[in-house]
Formats: sequence, C-alpha cells, structure tokens
Amino acid sequence: MGEIAVGVSGAGPATERAVRWAAERAAALGSPLRLVHVVDSAIEATGDAELLLAAQSSARESLAVAHDVVDAVAPQLEVIDDLEQGNSVEVFERISRGADLLVVGSDWHGGKRPSRRGVHSLRIAAASAAPVAVIPDVDVTGRRGVVVGVDGSEVSDRALAFAAVEAERRGEPLIAVHAWDIAVMVGGEYGYGVAMVGADALGSAAEEVLDEALRTTAAAHPDLEIERRVVAGDPVAALVEEAVHASLIVVGSHGRGALARFLLGSVSHGVLAHLEVPTIVVR
Repeated sequence: MGEIAVGVSGAGPATERAVRWAAERAAALGSPLRLVHVVDSAIEATGDAELLLAAQSSARESLAVAHDVVDAVAPQLEVIDDLEQGNSVEVFERISRGADLLVVGSDWHGGKRPSRRGVHSLRIAAASAAPVAVIPDVDVTGRRGVVVGVDGSEVSDRALAFAAVEAERRGEPLIAVHAWDIAVMVGGEYGYGVAMVGADALGSAAEEVLDEALRTTAAAHPDLEIERRVVAGDPVAALVEEAVHASLIVVGSHGRGALARFLLGSVSHGVLAHLEVPTIVVR
C-alpha cells in the first residue's frame, strides 16, 4: 500500500481537519502518512536569513501540531515528516508521483464565516499525478453516501471505480449522478457531440449512459448499495446538491495536455469551487 501525503500549511481548523481526515484514511488502509510543509522559495529569495529561519521554525511547529492531531487519531500510524522548500505546487506535484493519494485542506466551510478560498488547492489538484482529496472545514458527521459524477468517459470510469471501492470500504451507498443539459449535449466534458434533440430522447440516452457505466461496477461489487440519479440540468449543480447530504464526492478531471497542470475540467473545477464535503479528484 502506497503512502498518503497531506499538506500542512500552518495551524488552524482547515489544516487540522485535513490532517485528521488523512490520518483516519491512512489508518484504515494501513498506509504510511507523509506530513508535508513547504516553505515558499520566495522567502529565501529575499536574502533575509532571519526571515527564513523564522519560516522554518514556524514550519516545524506546524508539523509538531500535525503530529499531535495524528497521535489523537491513530497513535501507531507510521508518519514521515517532510519539510520542503520551493514552489508548493511543484513540490506537491513531485510528491504526488510516489503517493496513492494527496490530501490538501481548504478553509471553505459552507459560507458561515469569512474565507480566503483562493485557488491553491485547485492548482495542486490540477498538477497532481495522484488522486487529490480537498478537505473543506465542514463537519460531515452523520452524513452518508459517496457521490460520483458519471459521464461515460474513461476518466469517469476511473472515478466510478475509485468511488465504488471507497463506498464499499465505508459501508455506505454509492450515489451515481449523471446530469444532462435539456437543450444541448456538448462533447468535451460529457462525450455526446453537439446535438439538438428532444428531451425524451436525451433522457433515454442519459439513462443508457448511466446503465452502461454501472454495469461493470455492479458486477464487481455485488453487495454494494447503488443509487442512481439522472438529472436534467447543470452537472455541477446536480453534484453539489447531492453532496450536501453525503460524506464524500468523487469526480474525474478532464484537464488535458500542458494545460492539465493548471486547469481542471469544468465540472471538477466547479465542484471544488462549491465545496460541501471532502472531494476527491481522480485523473
């Protein structure tokens, strides 16, 4: 079992929640946990030795706090400290090549208090070679279900396979969501090509896409409870609506080529911009 790496960006509820989530998962899977703190190379570029020492000292304190969180969750867990220096997106991209999962926190908490949000987690998710879990500062106690977006593409199939394993491991239902636009089904993201057809025909086509995608999943996980959702409307809105009551959401990323380092597909980007629950992006 490969390691799980989690970003430790400093003290605070968002980082602590991400570390706790990563530690719980690592303990459940028997994986080692890597705690990663990146001191920005811009600090060294200032030439201020005292500032750099202060940043490194703060980083070690943050790692110590993260250790305390891990000890409270899984004291026997194998933990690796990793104090890095450089560009954080580039560092996490490198680390992701040797990890099964990369975990980053977000200070998004459902709009209940001010949030910087930012694009940092989006950039890391876009650049990562491994699946990325983005953990918002949201309490999901009592929620059940692993939501996954399904569109019939290869990356959607990978997200579905990942979500099915996760749902089975958690003992929760898999909620498969396929959304379609009532007027136009556009290629790039959902694989239909541009077509103007009747709503009944689109609805039937959408049902067929979901049935076909779930056939393999149902055969591989015969005891898994699977709930189907076929929705006429925006896929981001459909996934976010389902996520409100779920414990996890899994989406595939359609970022391609050189731009994949900086851009996610529109659906995965939209879901990460409206975090309601821990969200895993699968390539």
